[in-house]
Amino acid sequence: AVVGLAACAAVGWRARVPRDAALGRPASLVAEIGCSPIAGDCRSTRCCNDLGYKCFEKDASWAMCMKSCTPGVHKGDAYKLPWSCRELWSRESVRRDWDRAQQRAVATLAKLPVSAKLTLIAGASGGNGYAGFLNAQWAVPGSQALTMNDGPQGFSTYQEKSRGTSTQFPSLLSVAASFDGGTAWRYSNAVSQEFVTKGANVMLGPDVEITRTTLTGRGFETISGEDPFLGSRLVQSFIRATSQYGIMSTVKHWLDNNQEIYRQHMNVEVGDRAQFEIYMPVFVAAFEAGAGAVMCAYNKVYGEHACQNSRLLKDLLRNDIGFKGMVMSDWGATHDGQASVVGGLDVEMPEGKHVKTPAQDPQNAWALNKMAEHSLTSMYFMGNFEGRFPVKGQLPKWGMLDADATSDEHRAVARSVIEESAVLLKNEGAALPFATAGKRIAMVGKYCDMLEDASYKQGSVWAGGGSGHVPTNKAISPLQGMKAHITDAASITFGPEASAAANADVAVICLAAHAEEGWDRKDLSIPQTELVAQVRAANARAKVVVIAATPGAIATEWAEQADAVLLMFMPGEQVGPAVARMLTGVAQPSGRLPVSFPAANERRFTTRQYPGVCDHGPHKWCEHLQANFSEGVLVGYRWNDAMGVPSAYPFGWGLSYSTFSYSDFKVTCGKGEVKVSLTVSNDGAREGAAVPQMYVGFPSLAPVLRQLRGFRKVIVPAGGTASVVFTLGAQDWSYFDSAKHRWISADELREQVTVSVGTSSADLLWSQELSCSSSPVVSVRKRMRMLAS
Repeated sequence: AVVGLAACAAVGWRARVPRDAALGRPASLVAEIGCSPIAGDCRSTRCCNDLGYKCFEKDASWAMCMKSCTPGVHKGDAYKLPWSCRELWSRESVRRDWDRAQQRAVATLAKLPVSAKLTLIAGASGGNGYAGFLNAQWAVPGSQALTMNDGPQGFSTYQEKSRGTSTQFPSLLSVAASFDGGTAWRYSNAVSQEFVTKGANVMLGPDVEITRTTLTGRGFETISGEDPFLGSRLVQSFIRATSQYGIMSTVKHWLDNNQEIYRQHMNVEVGDRAQFEIYMPVFVAAFEAGAGAVMCAYNKVYGEHACQNSRLLKDLLRNDIGFKGMVMSDWGATHDGQASVVGGLDVEMPEGKHVKTPAQDPQNAWALNKMAEHSLTSMYFMGNFEGRFPVKGQLPKWGMLDADATSDEHRAVARSVIEESAVLLKNEGAALPFATAGKRIAMVGKYCDMLEDASYKQGSVWAGGGSGHVPTNKAISPLQGMKAHITDAASITFGPEASAAANADVAVICLAAHAEEGWDRKDLSIPQTELVAQVRAANARAKVVVIAATPGAIATEWAEQADAVLLMFMPGEQVGPAVARMLTGVAQPSGRLPVSFPAANERRFTTRQYPGVCDHGPHKWCEHLQANFSEGVLVGYRWNDAMGVPSAYPFGWGLSYSTFSYSDFKVTCGKGEVKVSLTVSNDGAREGAAVPQMYVGFPSLAPVLRQLRGFRKVIVPAGGTASVVFTLGAQDWSYFDSAKHRWISADELREQVTVSVGTSSADLLWSQELSCSSSPVVSVRKRMRMLAS
């Protein structure tokens, strides 16, 4: 059967998810997702679920998903006010905005002297304490200076006196675990508000790298987890929320910055198919949503440093993707000024000690013009000259960095993101949630009452270390959160050893792993897991519940002896209140694993693949470490499926406090798209969150068997149902042909496409070969070039 667009249908069988327990949650039917439904308000999401609809603005308070819009008062409109019909954030509108910004930049550039152009291509001192500063208001009258600061997990403060003036939000990997665009939007919106309070109009983030190796030291910082489709959906919500404040998002790190160890000098060898299918798509999605800048990485690719690499910065970024904005170096990632100037770098940070001299060479005048043009284009695109950033004036007021940007509202957002992203890994015998009245609750393990660990070089117990770390004095430990939340227990006690649980009805064991920028983790272990067996031996009748904070995948053999395991990805300062609410059922953990958790005997990489090899042997420091990404597109669960190696817990895994069944599967085709619909039923006693996931496979996708092409978090009341519709287009059944350097669809090859729906990458409930016909070939190459002239 050939994939096509005529009428077609498929019916699947009713499947049931194993029962866990019941939960409570504020009433609603469908959780917020990345885009809005037909006729839904899209003012905040600025996009629509249905590919045939666009988000049109009525006025400053309302916008709606419609097929078309005619300016003026609409017939039947209860509010007799005219529609502006301004289109919000479609790919086409973003492309038009970039075109206009480039035209304005070129016109402005023609009037600028060389001295002004040089100001636009390098950071400068005098930034009032921000991480970076571009003195644009001196170079171009009417513009604002670019005040850059680390994020995006909160506004990073660099001085002890400012500790606690920014909210320490959960990690971006937590956002990935939410599997929910609405959560990404609320998170980014709160972080952006704190950037406004602090006076920073450039956010150095988000991180969008794909988690290739589970040991990577900055895995907790990525919004993508191990899957480019997941990252692409979430990053678009993140970018839209940031852009509404005129804040320039700087997606990072371009490209193949997938490990911290040896990052300054290592070289990556990777094929084009992996670049286009795995490592580039989330960047593309961010640019489609309106990200204004991109940061090049420390590492080398194809033997050349990323910030002077014309294949990365010109061929892939400019020619293949069509990005027109600013390329900014990571701090200290510029090595050769001449190579960077002609190789595609636009702005050296933190200062221009490498690029300014060669940029003044008359032979490089063309390159200087392009560098300044790209910087100006990003500024015009973000509304820098129109004052879209709410802080008025050319420079932020002195002292804004010390302002307290935190609020109860932002702390509530941080707490809700923890709850939306926490993964219920195990829940035998409905151990969670537990009743508290008259119960003796023991909090076991040092981390239950610990916020800082002196052994860490960077970061804290509940937040990873590095440039993205947000120091705080407002964190609440799990023990503090439990004592504040629970008032009817017989006792809540704490002890670092297993003996503390001897007389308990419920033993809550607190575990925490750590990671930080600059170093990869040495293994997947998590400290003090021996407590689980020790508590079980000390008190056989107690419920044993483990709460674990981790920067990524961990070893889980210890989980066999626990009744329940609740996992969080570096949750930040509100860990205490969130844990208390989830353990007692006031809130539900509704996250899913954004990375696969490997089985104990998994051997995924050779040393040549990770961490790489030197001329004088593996695991040695050297200037020419070589990491070969020879696994190609077999990253994350794709590797597990292709190799037939099960994970301990697969990508997309996550239990609930309720019971769901899935039925009424149906496929319909027409007008350039395929829709897969199903019904989710809540058969449990509590309202709960389900996350059906859609995977697509076809022969030419090999060696990959199937890949994620849809997910939806739905909140279903007890005894109720929710309808879910996934929409597919030709880009969802296409692969990148390296030899032809273009995307090829299964239509073009007349191959069968198999669509599967499940609750994780390994738990598929329904599969169906599409049986549509009469399909025109739809170009997918166009999407990867959506920003091209």
